[in-house]
Amino acid sequence: MTGTRVQLRNLQRINLYAFVRLVYGILNPGRPFAPAPHVEAMCFALQKAALEDRGRLINTMPPRYLKSIVGVALCAWLLGRDPAFRILVASYGADLAGKHSRSFRAVIRHPVFREIFPAFAVNPSRDTILEVETTMGGSRKAISVGGAVTGFGADLILIDDIAKASDVRSPVKREEVTSFYDETLFSRLDAKDKGSIIVTGQRLDEADIVGHLLAKDGFEHLNLPAIAAEPQSVPLYFGRTFKRMPGDVLAPHYESRETLERIRLDVGDNVFTAQYLQNPVPPGGNRIRWAWFPIYEDAPLRRDYKFVVQSLDTAFSAELTSDFCVCITLGYRDGCWDVLDVMRQRLDYHQLKKMTHALIDKWKPDRVLIEKAASGHSLVSDLRRELTHNPHRIITYSPRDDKATRVEVQNAKLEAGLVRVPTAAPWLALFKNELAV
Repeated sequence: MTGTRVQLRNLQRINLYAFVRLVYGILNPGRPFAPAPHVEAMCFALQKAALEDRGRLINTMPPRYLKSIVGVALCAWLLGRDPAFRILVASYGADLAGKHSRSFRAVIRHPVFREIFPAFAVNPSRDTILEVETTMGGSRKAISVGGAVTGFGADLILIDDIAKASDVRSPVKREEVTSFYDETLFSRLDAKDKGSIIVTGQRLDEADIVGHLLAKDGFEHLNLPAIAAEPQSVPLYFGRTFKRMPGDVLAPHYESRETLERIRLDVGDNVFTAQYLQNPVPPGGNRIRWAWFPIYEDAPLRRDYKFVVQSLDTAFSAELTSDFCVCITLGYRDGCWDVLDVMRQRLDYHQLKKMTHALIDKWKPDRVLIEKAASGHSLVSDLRRELTHNPHRIITYSPRDDKATRVEVQNAKLEAGLVRVPTAAPWLALFKNELAV
């Protein structure tokens, strides 16, 4: 091989994006690959999640933006690098599982793949459409929802379009998917503290598998809507970033703004908002829309605010089946309320009290509102006794209406843009997901 060819093969061996460009050509002969920042961003995030201990990633973007090709390439690339690696790929049906499996086999049989990964070899006695095993015990096994995986362990679980768009409005079908993850897929990781889980697809419903997993915490979320709703700075290879501003189209050479508007007319606003903007709305429309929230860009300091308030909704325990404890901190300035911090965790009472003290120390709120429910009664008594400075700022309240009614009362203020959110924050994606419910 020439020096340039050797360099290229070495790059494809260590860089998933370079390998994806090769795979695209294998699966689409004669069709040139158009370099795109969103594909590189996806490759960078998937490579990081797959190779790190306990990588947890959710990757959402519109349909037909090369998510599945990247998924096929990821499996081939990981097995080429380590033929003992074991991968479980889950999708919504046998037809889709078979399609992706055939693409995977086309890649690993290609002579250039063997050139890049000469140690890779398939065990001929374990080479079927849905399962390929290497001579070193590694494998890629494809299953669909409800499929049996007894006796199969994995280093990586890749969930690729596990929900069918036509089924997602059915509570029964949604429950089937989420239960399949909770009761079957997750248990297949050989090492829960090291194995990786990657979920890729488009949003379909506020209670889809992505919403279900985001509510669990612990997942990074690479969210790339067709039209940006907020500023984004997404990591790329070699320390570079893919920057987007509100209104930017994800990949104009794939689908322009005009094309996207035609798609919106063809599929309807609800489908477009979910699958293309990654912001699903419940039947009847969102009570709260993300577009109502202006952005503030500076890092908030307590002294910048005339008034700071914290509101706590407590729960009973840290058990996985218990509700979350939530504390939201808001600051008032320039006629608007800024969301400064959101804490959402399952905590026992000792942890809750410690966390509440920490948040009060950090933000020095003028008022702390605690609902008279769950562990709220005890928390109010303890805080009033333990806080030496202004214990009377701890205030209890008993809501008279349900949460939906209380939201409706405040919608006019939200729609007027009187509540702002930061450009970026660790809690921002989960906060946005909660508002869609």
